Amino acid sequence: MCGFAAALAAAEALARHHDGTLRFPVDGRRFATAPGEHGANFLGFHERELSDEPPSGERRVVVLGDSMTWGTGSADQAWPRALEAALGPEIRTINLSHYGYDAEQSLATLRTFGWRFRPAAVLFATYANDLVPSELITVGEPPLFAWVGDAGTLPTLLRERSSLARLAEGAFRARGFTEVEDPERYRAALLAMRDEAALHSVPLVVVGLAAHVLAEPDLSRCDARAGAPGRCAEALERTAREAEIVASVGLPYVDGLAVLRAGPERAWFNAGSTDWEHPSPAGHAWLGAALAEPVREVARLAP
Repeated sequence: MCGFAAALAAAEALARHHDGTLRFPVDGRRFATAPGEHGANFLGFHERELSDEPPSGERRVVVLGDSMTWGTGSADQAWPRALEAALGPEIRTINLSHYGYDAEQSLATLRTFGWRFRPAAVLFATYANDLVPSELITVGEPPLFAWVGDAGTLPTLLRERSSLARLAEGAFRARGFTEVEDPERYRAALLAMRDEAALHSVPLVVVGLAAHVLAEPDLSRCDARAGAPGRCAEALERTAREAEIVASVGLPYVDGLAVLRAGPERAWFNAGSTDWEHPSPAGHAWLGAALAEPVREVARLAP
């Protein structure tokens, strides 16, 4: 028994080492970046170190979202920083997005961290895959699957506390895994965000982001850039369903796809990259500046 316990402890230690830059809080976020990793601040976000209290005359905008908002370069290259510059010197954006997050984890982020910064407005930057709860992620190098979903064959508490359990569940679940949309969970998360914002008397705005290839209205050409037939149509359908749900719960919506399609030549968005979804740093800079006017109007951030 002692030998088995020692072997199990060693396996758990190796599994925790393999988790690498991720940690697994129990505040509803399910996973998070460890402070100092990937340019993250002491809270584990792709952002500067900021005081809780805003300086006199500063208004803050908390931004929630996933990898489309986290950015593909340094923290100051993500679109919320370009949005900040375009909104003017009195506005400070606070980027609390995290790659892989769904609407529920963004809600948990708002509750755990968002209000501490005393925001004047909150933006939830939703993306088409938010209709699918984040359950299976990859960790470590070489990448292994880890299960972070609510349901599983192992007890939830064990998965929350044990890296070995997450990896074992992930290896089991990854075989034949398919994404399943859950619009009601998405709706429930939006309703909870709406109620949180109302409780704090702060406007909440949903910004509907879209893959940069969708700026190409010809779906056949879009699919060629996205690398698979039907991929663009599916992304458009999901984006439309999300917009309908946002409208149904009475939240203001900024149509990021319309902003994207109104822009200039888009070829540079993923220059030198095979990534069909995420914009380059240059794309982030353009997107943040282009979103400034509709965000200012809808979030009531008049100078």
